[in-house]
Amino acid sequence: MKNSAHTVTIAAALVLLVLMFWGCAPRTQPVKSVDMLSTPNLLVEADAAWQAKHWEATELYYAAALERPDLVRSELPVVYVRLAEAASQNGHYHQARIALEQWANQDTAALERADWERLYLGAMAALGKTERLQNHLQWVRDAVNVPWVTKQEVALWYADYFRAHEDYAQALDVLDTFYAQAPDIQARSLFEHEFSLKLAAMDDTQVDDLAGAVTPANQWRFPYALTAFERGVRIASDKEAWSADWRTLRDLAASSELADPIPLRNKLAELEARYGVPRIGLALALPVTGPYAKVGVKILRGAGLAQWRLAQEGVDVEIKVVNTEAPGWEARLAELPSHFTVVGGPLRIDAFKRFYEADSPAAGVLEKRAVFAFLSSLGDLTEGKDAWRFFTSRNDEVRSLVHLTVDKLGITDLAVFYPEEKFGRTMAQTFYREAAPLGGRIKGMQSYPPHDLKQWTRRVGKLLNVPADFSDNKDVPLPMPDFGAVFIPDGWRQAQTLLPNFFFYEGDQLVFLGPGLWSRALDDARDVDEHYYRLAVCPGAWWDGSDGGRALQSALTEEGLGQADFWVALGYDFLRFAGRLGTLPASWDSAQVNERILKAEDMDFSMAPMTWDENGTASQDLYLFTPAANGKRIVDPAKFAESIARAQARREKRMENYEKRLEEAAKPARNPDLPPTP
Repeated sequence: MKNSAHTVTIAAALVLLVLMFWGCAPRTQPVKSVDMLSTPNLLVEADAAWQAKHWEATELYYAAALERPDLVRSELPVVYVRLAEAASQNGHYHQARIALEQWANQDTAALERADWERLYLGAMAALGKTERLQNHLQWVRDAVNVPWVTKQEVALWYADYFRAHEDYAQALDVLDTFYAQAPDIQARSLFEHEFSLKLAAMDDTQVDDLAGAVTPANQWRFPYALTAFERGVRIASDKEAWSADWRTLRDLAASSELADPIPLRNKLAELEARYGVPRIGLALALPVTGPYAKVGVKILRGAGLAQWRLAQEGVDVEIKVVNTEAPGWEARLAELPSHFTVVGGPLRIDAFKRFYEADSPAAGVLEKRAVFAFLSSLGDLTEGKDAWRFFTSRNDEVRSLVHLTVDKLGITDLAVFYPEEKFGRTMAQTFYREAAPLGGRIKGMQSYPPHDLKQWTRRVGKLLNVPADFSDNKDVPLPMPDFGAVFIPDGWRQAQTLLPNFFFYEGDQLVFLGPGLWSRALDDARDVDEHYYRLAVCPGAWWDGSDGGRALQSALTEEGLGQADFWVALGYDFLRFAGRLGTLPASWDSAQVNERILKAEDMDFSMAPMTWDENGTASQDLYLFTPAANGKRIVDPAKFAESIARAQARREKRMENYEKRLEEAAKPARNPDLPPTP
């Protein structure tokens, strides 16, 4: 024992002598000569110095005690821990480290003690032993003999350490990792309580920095939920932010995956009593009369269901419906009370233009309210700045189709066959523009007159490079086209006439890509002839077989509200999204809306999920369908690839058979009077 403590003793004695020489030693308690004290008396003096927090004397006495051969072994834990503490307080971190390591060498159980870990980690940090700290973290995390109480203290220490080094993601990650090892719900609750106390002791800037590591993916679990909640508490007094903040706090209190969410709920109740429960105003600009009334009513049915569901959760959303088919609708929308800060709709581009036409009573709406149009494009306006979109875009449709053909089916050579009208030309341009960055190559592009059906067959032949003399010798197989898929941006009714023309020219191995118009038409289609559409694909935002689709239908059935479809889902999802968005402050700008959107989008959609980038541009991950006898079914890429392979094999077999017939025909006729050639 004497040899093991020799280094520590000499260093401590020298330091104390220097301090005494310069008059810096404590004057209230003179240091007695250790050589004049018996071991029991030495420990008494050491304890007195410890209790008085005279760290220089404490370090000297306990270092000397370690040299005593008659020191009782049971005293070692106290001696070592106090020596390490005193050395650390004196800034002698190297001496503290030596003492702790000597203790651990004599008794490995020391590593399982929380006080040993705290002192050791502090010494390593002060000495700048970054790699040693990382290795020790992994050791403690994986150690099975270290008790939970010690692991909890280690986790909290490392969280403070990483936070001090501005590694906020790592600070929360280490807590997350250790929390998963908590032995029971009581241990997890205590861990949550200890971290909550640390959060409460931080200033606003520190909480904000830590909250930067909270994401939609982790916000519901410890420690992220507590961090996000604490940040919400800090900004609750901001009247303009209270509506959105309240929704965040409420969601965390209700849905966080914590062992003990009661403190969050109690704090939320306290804040609600102080600041009130916000009321969210939402305007829906929809056609509820006229030719599009059926669509508008479906959207309202979904929105009404969502409003009822949110009310059961304590979220009060007030809806005002403005009929865009009624004269004077623009003025009624513009005159709504100021708390109606979010607008959903309109459905038609001519109605949307009224928001920025100079002579329109609704010309100032875009400056006062955040408008989320149910349109594929905002036309001349900038998405994410002037207004927003809550609808499938043309780019979404094209990206989903190209992703399937290029990434899933391995077809990179593509063609476009489009009608000579605005929608067809726009979609063709979009496909051409979007295909290349995604790995597609446009090998053919051909238009056709939308109303001259007699021209369609000839134009298909032109796209497929059919020889001019094809009609003179239809037995000759046509050459394979230099593309494997063709995009046809036209309606489903037109597609039913167009696709057989490709089969006429032996194009049955091609993949036919259609727009979302096909998908919506197939929702109501019956008795579809699958022969021509086995290799047809179209994107869609609604699938009744998805988890979200089934959940919506279940909710509608429960309330006796009929059948779900895309339009019902649109209303249902938008109202819930707007509820998460909250009431915007009077001085809102597009950057604030975009920031809120990034939080509001983290929800379970009933239609295909939508996301927004930091600039407020929306995108939707669409489902892909193929026509079926009773409408449509979801595409299975693997099975679809097998169907393509079979179609190509049939085409190649026809060519092979034709070549064999040519070979047979080229052979000279055998004279029946001559014997066969051996």
